Amino acid sequence: MATKILIVDSHPISLAGLQTILDNSQDLEVVGAVQDEQEVASEYRKLRPDVVIVNTHAHASEALYTVVALSAQCPPLAPPHVLVLISGSAGEAHEVLRAGAKGLLSNRSSAAELAAAVRLTATGTSLLVPSENSRIDSPLARLTDREVEIFRLITRGFSNAEISDSLQVSESTVKSHIQHLMDKLGLRNRVHAVIFAYERNIVHTRS
Repeated sequence: MATKILIVDSHPISLAGLQTILDNSQDLEVVGAVQDEQEVASEYRKLRPDVVIVNTHAHASEALYTVVALSAQCPPLAPPHVLVLISGSAGEAHEVLRAGAKGLLSNRSSAAELAAAVRLTATGTSLLVPSENSRIDSPLARLTDREVEIFRLITRGFSNAEISDSLQVSESTVKSHIQHLMDKLGLRNRVHAVIFAYERNIVHTRS
């Protein structure tokens, strides 16, 4: 079953771009898109998406109203899975997390990183990616888009067969990508890959 997504973006062009990127993944489906943050809560109640993406354009604090409004729609034990695309400072980013956002991703990220982040957020896993110059400064900068996507799935505990099924590629292709990314990052095995991700705040789970 496809992961259902609601996009919140005040800029029509970037909203359309996000929708196109996400709809290109067979396991992701954009079920709604809104420009006015005042409409978010009602659309969430109507559509019940698995993930809400909030795209900010100047400051991460732009997402605060949306995150708070969505959190008010859900019981404490079932918070909405909100992924915020940011370009602001770390301080602002932490404000959004405290308000209830599940994940943060730089809005300079690649299409593969965005799709992987949505899949992670849908499972309830928290995602933190550096907000400034993410693609340049990230430990994953040496990887291709496909290798980044596979790395994310590895950190979720996906087997080679599950990665193959998720990405619609052969297991031999998956094994080849894994070998290349392990070599590039200097990793010994999958356990080392998970530790690497958690230590660098690429992915971690909050209680």
